Amino acid sequence: MKKIQIFNKNSKELSNFVKDKIHLVVFSPPYWNLRNYKVDNQIGFKQSYNEYLDNMLSVFKECYSVLEPGRFMAINIGTIVSDEGMKFICGDFIKLAEQANFIFKKDIIWHKPKGTTKWQRGATQFTQNPYPLKYNTNINHEYILIFQKSGEFKIISNKKTRPFNKIFTREMAYSVWDIIPINSPKLDEKHVAPYPEEIPRRLIELYTYPDEIVLDPFAGSGTTNKVAYELGRRSIAVELSRKYCDLIKKKISNVKYNSFDFEKIYSDSLELELNKIEEKLEKSKKDLKKYELMKRKFLDKNKKKIKVKQPGLFD
Repeated sequence: MKKIQIFNKNSKELSNFVKDKIHLVVFSPPYWNLRNYKVDNQIGFKQSYNEYLDNMLSVFKECYSVLEPGRFMAINIGTIVSDEGMKFICGDFIKLAEQANFIFKKDIIWHKPKGTTKWQRGATQFTQNPYPLKYNTNINHEYILIFQKSGEFKIISNKKTRPFNKIFTREMAYSVWDIIPINSPKLDEKHVAPYPEEIPRRLIELYTYPDEIVLDPFAGSGTTNKVAYELGRRSIAVELSRKYCDLIKKKISNVKYNSFDFEKIYSDSLELELNKIEEKLEKSKKDLKKYELMKRKFLDKNKKKIKVKQPGLFD
């Protein structure tokens, strides 16, 4: 198989054109009744919630069909806010995937650090009307759901496999991932719902070996495929939009295959651990400066209303 294949086709028909057995499925699905991707046969837009779920079930079944036994499917999805109330789509996706014969293995919370997300209307209304029964939140998390196909998995890589280093292992050992989101489409992508490269990068590192095949059935601008290419994995992009298919080709042409610095996740050098500590220290210094500035501004604004404690001998 080529290092990348791009299909301008419908993911509900994967088994008709994906002839290679897949080692990992990674995707962020189209939103329900929120985004218009402006293509025929799109899933989600102007559909009832049940129609949306029926379409996603069809895709899950197709993913199961083309996936190698014992291998994994990872879905990034958030809670949906609607006029009918919150839709905990993660729970519905788990039920659908199980209907498609997948085994639900684990959930990871993608935490978007404070200050990295746009304020949402509900949270703004609560800050302007902060009373009991008016509570609302600024949602700054999504879920990454991990499913497995039954059976024994095979490893096709002939390369000697090294264990992950301590830094990467410790970071991945927790079920909450702090990853900065992409709030606005990049100028060269024009995609209405991009997601950060760090999400597919971690998943591909954790669930595949070199030269294996990664499938994204809702490829969009090709983030998953670009990351797979850099990590030395072959990939398949399936996308309804011809414009996005062309964009994926352009994106892949600008990166080198197998070019990722793997020492970041495999090397046990003391210098690497020291660099990580220095990164955290630098971040702490920036945070300290930020809060010192915040304090000064607050005191300048309220100096007539607040008494500031003078530093004592041991402060």
